[in-house]
Amino acid sequence: MDKFLKRECNSDQIIDTQMTDTKSLCKKRKINRQYSDDYIRFGFTWTGDKECKIPLCIICGEKLCNSAMAPAKLNRHFTTKHANLVSQNGDYFKRLLDMQSAQVKQFKNAITISDKAQIASYKVAELIAIKLKPHTIAETLILPSCCEIVKIMFGDDAQNEIKKIPLSNDTIKKRIIDMSGNIEDKVNKKLSNKHFALQIDESVDISNKAQLLGFVRFIDDNEIVNQFLCCKELSEHTTGKDIFGSITAYLEKSKISWDFCIGICTDGCPSMTGSIKGFVTLAKAENPNIISTHCFLHRESLVAKSLPIVLKSVLDQVVQMVNYIKSRPLKARIFKQLCISMEAKYDTLLLNTEIRWLSRGKVLCRLLELKDELLLFCENENKYDFVSYLKDDSWCAKMAYLADIFNYLNSINTSIQGKDENILTSTDKMIGFQKKLRYWKKRITEKNILDMFPSIHTENYAQIIPAVMEHLIILDEKIECYFPSLKIEFYDWVRNPFATSSSKENEFSLQEEEEMISLSTDRTLKMKYSELTSERFWISVQEEYPSLSKKALNILLQFSTSYLCELGFSTLTNMKAKKREKLSDLEQEMRVAISHVRPDIADICRTRQAQISH
Repeated sequence: MDKFLKRECNSDQIIDTQMTDTKSLCKKRKINRQYSDDYIRFGFTWTGDKECKIPLCIICGEKLCNSAMAPAKLNRHFTTKHANLVSQNGDYFKRLLDMQSAQVKQFKNAITISDKAQIASYKVAELIAIKLKPHTIAETLILPSCCEIVKIMFGDDAQNEIKKIPLSNDTIKKRIIDMSGNIEDKVNKKLSNKHFALQIDESVDISNKAQLLGFVRFIDDNEIVNQFLCCKELSEHTTGKDIFGSITAYLEKSKISWDFCIGICTDGCPSMTGSIKGFVTLAKAENPNIISTHCFLHRESLVAKSLPIVLKSVLDQVVQMVNYIKSRPLKARIFKQLCISMEAKYDTLLLNTEIRWLSRGKVLCRLLELKDELLLFCENENKYDFVSYLKDDSWCAKMAYLADIFNYLNSINTSIQGKDENILTSTDKMIGFQKKLRYWKKRITEKNILDMFPSIHTENYAQIIPAVMEHLIILDEKIECYFPSLKIEFYDWVRNPFATSSSKENEFSLQEEEEMISLSTDRTLKMKYSELTSERFWISVQEEYPSLSKKALNILLQFSTSYLCELGFSTLTNMKAKKREKLSDLEQEMRVAISHVRPDIADICRTRQAQISH
């Protein structure tokens, strides 16, 4: 009778009972049915993990739940949906399963080959862009060459795999656009909320289209890098307003603010540096703290153009001689054979051009080397005016002086061309040359000798000393005129913060002065400084001395020349040649060709569907 009696239970006992029931249910749910090899006769295999196997129909590919892993339920599916196969035995379904496994494996191999072919296609496209070659070279030369090499070395099967790489003209173009977009995105992310210096220049390509190039310098991965920014076509005018509008539109599109621009370097033309509507003036209206720099290369070239009338006439006569031979193919061939027969060091003259800054020095040095051969040639050609020049010791001494002085100027010009040049290093070289000029003037005045110009061999050089002194004085004055701000003594602390005992109070704020004192007395950092370049050292102490390092890096980030833009225009000229005059996507091509930041091809391939070439 006890079972019919109601017993009172407290709340704790009820909760315990419910928890016990829940645990028992959970234990029952965790029990998974296992697959048996005998189930193959119903046309079923299994998928999923080993702990919870899911029945998979070999015929229709339908997946059932684990609870359906029972002969009766599998048989019901089999007889209901595949009644036409009821008479088949287990061997038939085993063969069907083996065939499906082989197809899956083959498909997986095809996908793997397709992925590799896609990566190879991007790599080839990158090489074509870097070497400035036309896109058709991939399909017409690279692919056939690779097929022949692989066929000879590894056989026909390897050749067939190589043929699967897509390398058509349109494919290479798309690859380059993809890589350019990837580089641009990476650069924009790096430039966000980072200080940078800007280098801008404009020129005309082979199609008479005005192209505007921009490069940036910023800090990336504990080093200062130079990076291609953009190449924009100016459809109509090339005024400062047009240039500013084009650059501003690109910066806004890339979400880069003018507030982070600390310096601009240009060639100094009115459209760039005009006081009212120049590009630099408009940029400073956006950010007054921008420091503008007139390219050292252009200024040095203006200095080199200054010649007294006596020496200018000699240079013009040299150009006439060279043009007489170089402009006549027959004369050039005869002169070449004459030089070969006389066993001269060179067999041809160089043509002078105003566009190339180093041209005059190279033309004069080559003419000086071939002076005897040129004299004999002019005598045979009855060019008596040229013969009279070459036999005149005073004229030859002036030509020798011009060759030497332009050689010095070319050395300075070459030394300030480089990706790692900054305001401090370029200024040092110009100051050094200016001091040489003043020493030469002093030596000539005191000793009346020209031993600093080794090409002047004649003993009767006294008559050219006035012309030489006049030219040296002009060079010194022009350097003072074009380089008025060569006083960089206040920036010695940037080069070596441990060499200066203290800095002027008006140069640093209180916080910067305190950081300077702490840094200059830190012997650990002094040892570290001896192992690093100035740029890397200041980058490494950014967190510890933020104000002082920011001030130093703002100086080191400044461009001193537009060398990168000149290099970019050389690349553009080689890329957009006569046979590629209608090249589209010029900016994308140049970005892949000359960028410091390289594309992440693996990341690009993850977002692109691979296709094997047919």
